[in-house]
Amino acid sequence: MFADLLPDGTILQGQHDQYRILGIIGRGGMGAVYRGERLSDGSTWAIKEMRPPIEAAPEEIAENRKLFDQEAQLLQTLDHPNLPKVVDSFEQAGRPTLVMEFVQGKTLEDKQREMNAPFFQRDVLNWGVQIARVLNYLHSQNPPIIFRDMKPPNVMLTPEGIIKLIDFGVARTYKTNKSKDTVAMGSAGYAPPEQYGKGQTDARADIYALGATLLHMLTNLPPVPLQTPKDGSLIKHNQSVTPEMEQVIIRSMAMDREKRFQTMASFEQALLAVDRGVIVPDKRDDPTMMSMPAPVLNNPNPNPNPAPAWGNPNPNPNPAPAWGNPNPAPAWGNNPPNYQQPVPQPAPPSWAPPVQTPAWSPPPQANGPICDQCGRMNKPNARFCAGCGAAIKRAVPKLVITSPRAVWELALTHFPCRIGRRDPAQNHHPEIDLAEHDRGVASRRHAVIEQQGDHHLLIDLGSINGTSINGVPMTAYQPHHLRPGDRIRIGDVEMVFSIE
Repeated sequence: MFADLLPDGTILQGQHDQYRILGIIGRGGMGAVYRGERLSDGSTWAIKEMRPPIEAAPEEIAENRKLFDQEAQLLQTLDHPNLPKVVDSFEQAGRPTLVMEFVQGKTLEDKQREMNAPFFQRDVLNWGVQIARVLNYLHSQNPPIIFRDMKPPNVMLTPEGIIKLIDFGVARTYKTNKSKDTVAMGSAGYAPPEQYGKGQTDARADIYALGATLLHMLTNLPPVPLQTPKDGSLIKHNQSVTPEMEQVIIRSMAMDREKRFQTMASFEQALLAVDRGVIVPDKRDDPTMMSMPAPVLNNPNPNPNPAPAWGNPNPNPNPAPAWGNPNPAPAWGNNPPNYQQPVPQPAPPSWAPPVQTPAWSPPPQANGPICDQCGRMNKPNARFCAGCGAAIKRAVPKLVITSPRAVWELALTHFPCRIGRRDPAQNHHPEIDLAEHDRGVASRRHAVIEQQGDHHLLIDLGSINGTSINGVPMTAYQPHHLRPGDRIRIGDVEMVFSIE
């Protein structure tokens, strides 16, 4: 049996504030979670305490205390929209306690149990992209954080369709030069072979577990331990599953981790490619090759109502008119970016700024990269030196993004790179999602960064509140050649472009 739970009204003294217990949310094998009120401002938080059963063995209690402390330590160092925010941790009556964001909603396990049927592919894609992004964030930490227990009960879904990962008890940092994990953790069916003590887990363990989680959501059947699904097995249980989606799941759950997606970013790109209707080739891990190619302007059979590569820019049936000419003529010279004009808009205001010709047009790429090892000049797209065989090092464009909530660095590896606010109802997930960062200023489809050769173009997509570059407002649909040090501002968010 459990020791008596904290009664309603109990006041707890934390490190940073006091909290009042309002009621029990739930309890598990080694703890309980309460709904609590922070006394300084009356806000609601989840209060998680370790509370083992009276009959628990000392060794079991010690191991769970270690996991609880590990979760508290990890979450306090992280800041991501799909992770619960931790604001306090302390001990009370000898029990470790964690105060964290109160997440409204249900776990994917609860939703699956209520529905008792497979979910539509479009819903699972929406959840999968969000999960892949937060796992990629964890894997990008130094050292990388491996979640190790991805499964439906550890994923909360809010009423707004936002995913939150919960239960970091068995997450761990990746340790270099270590052949295996000290303890096998995870859940049967979702854990890959290497997580059973046969090797050290890395990011590819989470890739397997996410694939198994999506498999469960798509079939309403728990994954069979250590078994890769067969061709046709998902489609047999769910007619909304496409062959492309099935192949993504099969690849993610390969027994040999060398045959899975090698990074969570490439897994995310594969899911996005399925969402856009693009066939994902087998054994291709170059994320840039998985993005849908944007249509060009010179189409011999133009669609009278073309849609841009990043989706319908005005899902709202009564959108505010975009400023300027909604169908401007190409203004970037003889080398247009790989970009298509938006669908026709409502009539614009009677005034409109004139279409301007940009001062810059990217020059043709004449020379290729020079090898650091032997000094040979190579072809523009060479990955290895033709002289000595060494890998060609390429400069990586990056953004340092600063918002009122956080500062983070993002390597630009996938193009087009969309900037805006996510819209789960439309399965819209921009690569740079400002939903939690800009206080509502950014449009859902605000701007995009395109790549043309070694050059990068920023294009405002007719956003409501506009984009500025180095303090100067941009003209909608007018590409700007990004240079190192350029400062992009959208509301309270500033992004500094660099190439390293």
